[in-house]
Amino acid sequence: GRVGCAKRAKKRTCFANPRNTRPREGRARMDEREVCKRELGAAAVCYQAPVESWMRMENQAKRMGSKTVAHAAIETTAGSGGGLANLAIGPVVQCMEAGTLGMPFEVWKTRMGRYRSEGTFQSFANVYRNGGGLKAFWKGTGAKMVESASKGGILMYSKENINAALLASGVSPTMAGLSAGAGGGVCQVLVMGPCTYLVTGAVTGDQSVSTMQRINQTYARAGIKGFYPGGTAIAFRQATNWASRQGFTEAVRERFKILFHGNKDAKLTKWQEVAAGTVGGTLACWNHPFEVARIEMQARGDQGQKSINMLEVFREISKEHGVGGLFKGLVPRVCLGIWQTLFMVTGAKLVKDQLQEAGLL
Repeated sequence: GRVGCAKRAKKRTCFANPRNTRPREGRARMDEREVCKRELGAAAVCYQAPVESWMRMENQAKRMGSKTVAHAAIETTAGSGGGLANLAIGPVVQCMEAGTLGMPFEVWKTRMGRYRSEGTFQSFANVYRNGGGLKAFWKGTGAKMVESASKGGILMYSKENINAALLASGVSPTMAGLSAGAGGGVCQVLVMGPCTYLVTGAVTGDQSVSTMQRINQTYARAGIKGFYPGGTAIAFRQATNWASRQGFTEAVRERFKILFHGNKDAKLTKWQEVAAGTVGGTLACWNHPFEVARIEMQARGDQGQKSINMLEVFREISKEHGVGGLFKGLVPRVCLGIWQTLFMVTGAKLVKDQLQEAGLL
């Protein structure tokens, strides 16, 4: 069988074949195993790696012009998995996303999710009219920036580490993307709960109440748990959000490589990466009912109304507005999904590629 030697602390992986099934190749791969030991040290952990992983590393070695698969693996994964680089990239990219069009789409979507009798353009006009012009679309930006700075780093660090570990274990890019996205999304919930609650309150609640006043009122009323209404909906939304965005985008990227280049190992152009992110972000909006439930539960909490669970919210909205009520705000959500995917999946990947080419990562 194929055996992979890995030292997770250094984020490095190398593969070798200990069986001398074909004399020359077997002996060469045994030599590569020695390279593993020499590079990674005696503390390396060995695990079974499927044939697909070995073949992928062989192809990578050829493209890189490396002497051996072991060298290619070490070079390829030396800075992968996230580490401090992802903790730095994540907050910057996420704040750029939110500070540009991300916040207006968020405000528009939140109003539609709460005031479900309003149409798409009616809701947009009401945000503008009731909030005092264009500045209304950036209502709650302070809380959003705190959320973006924290959740961006958490997402990038956890998502990229999970993704790198799964790819090194032979999992397909699509499945690795789905799993990594789900794991990264769940990790975000801790910091997202209070921040999204404050943004929802700023958009749907009393406009005269400042963020600090809302924090004081909420804490006095219910303590820390008062900042987490809709926590279940957030967990479901985030897990399915980034599993879908990452997974769908990776699936589209794989198809684009074959469609445009005729080679599954080809490198996409920047515009092809953007197109893949756009398709992935759009498809990921299938989970919009979780978002509507989150908005309703947080708005209730902000206004001191009786809390109800996610399933009760689904039943109440369906009874009042039909199934279509669970998809109110879908248009701005699609726009937001595309925008976030372009930044946090496609954009993050392009930034890391540029840093790696420059030798900075």
